[in-house]
Amino acid sequence: MSFLKKFRSKEKIKLSKDFFYEFIFIKRSIQAIGASLILSLIIIQTSTPQFNVSATLREAGNVSQSQNVLSAGGAQALFGGGVTIDSGGAFENFKSNMHSYALAQRMWKKGWGSKVFGTGDLNEEYFNKISKQHKLSDKIAAFLLGYKLFEFYSAHDLQSYIKSGFSADKKRGSGNITVSALKSNKDFAISFMNALIIETDNYAKERLIQKSEEIIEATNKQLATSKNSSIASALGNTINSEYFKIANLENDMPYHIYIIDPPHSSEYPVTPNITSIIFSNAIIFLFLSILFSFIQKNKEDLW
Repeated sequence: MSFLKKFRSKEKIKLSKDFFYEFIFIKRSIQAIGASLILSLIIIQTSTPQFNVSATLREAGNVSQSQNVLSAGGAQALFGGGVTIDSGGAFENFKSNMHSYALAQRMWKKGWGSKVFGTGDLNEEYFNKISKQHKLSDKIAAFLLGYKLFEFYSAHDLQSYIKSGFSADKKRGSGNITVSALKSNKDFAISFMNALIIETDNYAKERLIQKSEEIIEATNKQLATSKNSSIASALGNTINSEYFKIANLENDMPYHIYIIDPPHSSEYPVTPNITSIIFSNAIIFLFLSILFSFIQKNKEDLW
């Protein structure tokens, strides 16, 4: 009982009730909460719902199959070490390719620039002449500083759209890659993400095929002038190895990744969060109401 006396619970309860009836349960606070509800409805009505669109991919092995099949006696065996298709890892290569200008250029040529920035017309004459709508502030800045704004959209704009809107992430120790985006038009985002994943993987395969073809061409030149039988044999095996790589890459199978879960959208929008907007606005308006009432009643003591 002595503890309760020291705590003076009755006195504190009375003070809380007095504060409630004096500053909260008053007409001004009720009006403030009503105003917060109106503001919340305006914010909700003017906000564009954003859906989370994502796909789950699995890293494919990045060691060339020709290492085990054709490496014996080849140039790599002669000069040391096996051959891997890439050294950066499937995830890092996939991510860098996805955000590259070369990939954006491939997507642009297939008409995705028209679908993102224009009407979707796949006529090349149209999507290479889509006018950019610059902000008035950008036009004024360009006029004052003396530089020209780009007149038409290009693959660089599509690259910026991909880099800013589509991310690829991988948890440490996991072989899964998550490609995600937050978009208002979920149907378009799903189709764009699907094309982006496939095109990124195809670009990696075509680049490796081109690399193998150049190695074959250069090795053939060396083979034609080589007089050493060991070196000639190694060069011949290298050519065979590169042909084997090309044969394994010229197919419809994925190279960097396998699609585990294809692009799909969340059922409900991630933003705006209606509950958070209403609750946070109510707290802010109620706090301002209490502050205003407190200052008004104690202005003589405060000033």
